[in-house]
Amino acid sequence: MIVKLIASLFIFCSSLAQEKKRDVYSNGVLRSEGMTVDGAKDGTWEYFYPSGKRMATENFTRGQLDGAVTYFFSDGTLQAKENWESGSLEDSSTYFYPNGRIEKLGIYRKGQYDGEWKHFHENGKPERILHYKGGLPDGEVKMFSEQGLLLQSGFYKNGNENGHWNFYNEEGRLTYSGEYKDGQRTGEWFEYDKKGRKKPWKY
Repeated sequence: MIVKLIASLFIFCSSLAQEKKRDVYSNGVLRSEGMTVDGAKDGTWEYFYPSGKRMATENFTRGQLDGAVTYFFSDGTLQAKENWESGSLEDSSTYFYPNGRIEKLGIYRKGQYDGEWKHFHENGKPERILHYKGGLPDGEVKMFSEQGLLLQSGFYKNGNENGHWNFYNEEGRLTYSGEYKDGQRTGEWFEYDKKGRKKPWKY
């Protein structure tokens, strides 16, 4: 009898701890819905625009984002796909333009950019490729025009330009080159004419 009473009390308390939440706009359209545990969001939550189209799908564990998260533009097209662990961005994420093309993609570690990140122009061509370490640019970087021509290439270290850099014009022709150290130009820099001939450039 005592065991049954304890079990009944446990079920009763559990039902009080879990609650389904719904929020609506002034026009009656659903704004959000999901479950809470002890007042904190838990499980899958859905969010909607006033038009009724889906705005986002998020997953929580006791109030913290945890799992796959998806965002949408107001017309319903995909805006972003992220992965979260205990309230922090982790692993691969992809972001999109309204036209459906990829804007950028890469990896997060503890909420910071890590490894290679690729950014694209809205026409789908590469815009820049960077490497990160601890949230800061660190490694090779390349930047491109909307036509796909290389504009800049160089290296970063701890978030600053470091090492040899090349700069190109909109036609893809090399125009300047030189060295950086801790974000500052250093040493001899060169300017190039249309025939590729170089001469010292004062910076």
